[in-house]
Amino acid sequence: MNWLAHLWLAYKSQTSAAGQLLGDEIKGRIDPATSSLGQTVANGIVIHRRIDRLADDHPLHCELRGLFAGRHRRYAGIVVDIGLDHALARTWRAFNAEPFEAFATRLSMQVGQEWPTAALGREAPAHARFARLLTGYTQASGMTRALAHVEQRLRRPVDLVPLADTVIAQRAQFERAVGPILDDLLRAIENRPPAPRVAERQ
Repeated sequence: MNWLAHLWLAYKSQTSAAGQLLGDEIKGRIDPATSSLGQTVANGIVIHRRIDRLADDHPLHCELRGLFAGRHRRYAGIVVDIGLDHALARTWRAFNAEPFEAFATRLSMQVGQEWPTAALGREAPAHARFARLLTGYTQASGMTRALAHVEQRLRRPVDLVPLADTVIAQRAQFERAVGPILDDLLRAIENRPPAPRVAERQ
């Protein structure tokens, strides 16, 4: 999953927003009891990693990855995660009564409050700028910016931005999938049994 989904799950599970944000960046084994990042943030990183494993195994996530074939198949998981953030942003009212802009601002500020500056040796992302990045996911341009950012981080040149066209073309499928995926992930990290598959979120 990507930033917005991780922050939504942090909010719903009352766990660390900063830990969810740092989950892809911090490498190696994490012991929350002894980590220099602090127990709350370190536990958030552990939860982030569990979420990513569970998401990769989710049947609906697997279906979405199947939309990408050939040489792009290797990066399908990344594109699907960003596409699900786009779907979550576009269907926000189905998930939260709080306005999206208010949520983005509040969680961005929470990241700053929790940020382990001393352990990382750098400051948290500027909250206003990060909030704008999150709210940008409502637009296709926000999704393409996220894909361009991923391109810069990859070791080999890969043109991911054009794959946003597939997400846009299959937007309805992404929007149908995001609710059940998030519901199952939240139940898992809260150690609740999976919901019966009676009907998908409309």
